Amino acid sequence: MDKLTIVGTFTFVILFFSVLFSFFLLTVKPKNKIGNKLLAIYFIAFAIHISVFFYSQYIELPSVIEMLRDQIIDLSSPLLFLYLLANIYSDFKFRLIHLLHVLPLIIGILIFTPRFYGVSESDRILFTENFNSQIEVKISYVVSTLISLFYLILMFSELKKYKTLLIENYSNTSSFNYKWLYQLTLVVSFIFAFSQCKQVYKFIGSDVDTLNLMRLLLIIVLLGFLLWIVLKSMYQPELFKAIDSRHLLITEELKKKDVVTEIDNVVKSQIKSLERFMEEKEPFLDASLTIQKLAFQFGIPSRELSILINHHLNQHFFDFITTYRIKKAITLIENPSNKNLTVLEILYDVGFNSKSPFNKAFKKHTGLTPTEYRKHLHKKDLNIK
Repeated sequence: MDKLTIVGTFTFVILFFSVLFSFFLLTVKPKNKIGNKLLAIYFIAFAIHISVFFYSQYIELPSVIEMLRDQIIDLSSPLLFLYLLANIYSDFKFRLIHLLHVLPLIIGILIFTPRFYGVSESDRILFTENFNSQIEVKISYVVSTLISLFYLILMFSELKKYKTLLIENYSNTSSFNYKWLYQLTLVVSFIFAFSQCKQVYKFIGSDVDTLNLMRLLLIIVLLGFLLWIVLKSMYQPELFKAIDSRHLLITEELKKKDVVTEIDNVVKSQIKSLERFMEEKEPFLDASLTIQKLAFQFGIPSRELSILINHHLNQHFFDFITTYRIKKAITLIENPSNKNLTVLEILYDVGFNSKSPFNKAFKKHTGLTPTEYRKHLHKKDLNIK
């Protein structure tokens, strides 16, 4: 079996899973309908683009359809970016401005219009005979690469903002989808880089076997990418929890004219009251505590509390709450009457909802894991005796 046949076989498998997964995304009834639809459209466009490796062995399509099939991939970066936004913000909605994301495809079509789309079929055939040497192809490649890079930068920028919003407003961030979206963006970046290497070799290389091998490797990577997303969506549906787009970064809040940025006597009094409230009422024991919930309990606007913690105390809300939780955990561990409590029971008691973040935070504050800390205490007790 030669490389082209293997590529065709893998392509068929990808087409099958892409269509099946897209159908699932379009028919299932999740909370994030827009995100699912965007991902479904992405996989449909993706399947159309790579389908040539399968059907070219059996049929030959008109050159215009072939060109459109090839250029539909220009929608992939905009679709993934919109998918990212739809999964970050729970209130994401389509607006007219989002139609601008069709521009990459329109630009690609315009580049080829004078000497391809706007000419006769016979002229198109002549154009495609030396396709890779045509100036339009090279211009299109450069433009497409720059657009893809632009969208990758946008995606990483949104993820950075998302991470900051989470730690400024939520005490537990593990239930949100930041990690999943960050992994997705990293994988897409890797595929983009590998695809660019293949494309560059297509222009400068002369060994057909090497090019086919690169195509085969890319197809295998794409199949792995597809299966990874399918498995993620099946086994971890909680990955699709999102936040409200009305959240503002503390840096954006501080730009407003009515915000007090200096620590005056009123601010000092609020800080002392907040610290006393945290120690006496222990609101941090609530695993789902947010800055809005704490503000309501403390009796001040959430915006004011956010500035108090994230700016005046120079701590993100997440770190602020975590500090109190770890202090409480240490108290529980050091209490001899709690020697039968497991680490899992302790972490749930103090407001954590999973072991990994608890161990990480505990070690950051004490230099030891909870289990190591408990063993250390036990050794100290034995030495004293």
